[in-house]
Order: sequence, then structure tokens, then C-alpha cells
Amino acid sequence: MAVIKTERNFVCAYEPQDGDCFVETWLGGEELDGSAKRWLFTQTIDEYRAAVDWAVGIADQMVHPLEVVPITGAEYLRCNRESVEKTLMGMTDQERGELRQWAIKACVEILRDCNDPVVRADAYESLVKMRIVPA
Repeated sequence: MAVIKTERNFVCAYEPQDGDCFVETWLGGEELDGSAKRWLFTQTIDEYRAAVDWAVGIADQMVHPLEVVPITGAEYLRCNRESVEKTLMGMTDQERGELRQWAIKACVEILRDCNDPVVRADAYESLVKMRIVPA
């Protein structure tokens, strides 16, 4: 973890690990309701550098330090399942079809390019569940 000191504050930026898909930005400190920190927003992991830069740029305007925390897709789903389900249910048939095609393409790319056998097995299992390849 990098602790980045600003003029009046600091940012704790946790380094991304293999499997991280998202990056969350949190405002630390004790809130009136007793919660330890407050979630600000979530971005995809390719926006990690932008999230750190934003946190450093805004830190001196905040009372409490900020945290930039990479998370896995499973961690994201565990915390946001209702929101994801609501979004999926609100999609049109065309949007769901486009999402399915994107998922198929992503799984095929993983099978072709990924060196991790566990990740490849998960991608293959997803293609089986979508009935793209036989079981």
C-alpha cells in the first residue's frame, strides 16, 4: 500500500492484485452514524491510476483521508448484488443480447490468451452454462 501525503491530508492507495476488476474510492474517518468510512464511487480497474490521481487532487479539501481499494468481481457482486440484478432486469432484449455476445467474446479470449488454468476453466464453464460449447 502506498501512503501518499498531501499538504493537509493523505491517500492510502492499495496496489491492484491479480483478479482485481474494480477500484473503489472511500472517504475515511468516523461519521456521525458511527460508520468508519463512506463509499464515494467505483470504477473499473483500468481507471485505477485516475482514481488515485483524483483522490490525491481532492484530499486536501477533505477532513478525513481517502482510500483507493482494488477489489475482485466477486467482492463487487457480494456488495452490489441488488443493484446488478436491478440493472440486468431493466435491460431490453437487445441490450441483454449484446451483453451475452460480449461475455462470449470475453470467455473465448480468456481461453485463447490466459495462462492461468483456473481462470480458463471458469471461462469454459461459463461457455457451457451459456450453451455455447457442449458439456
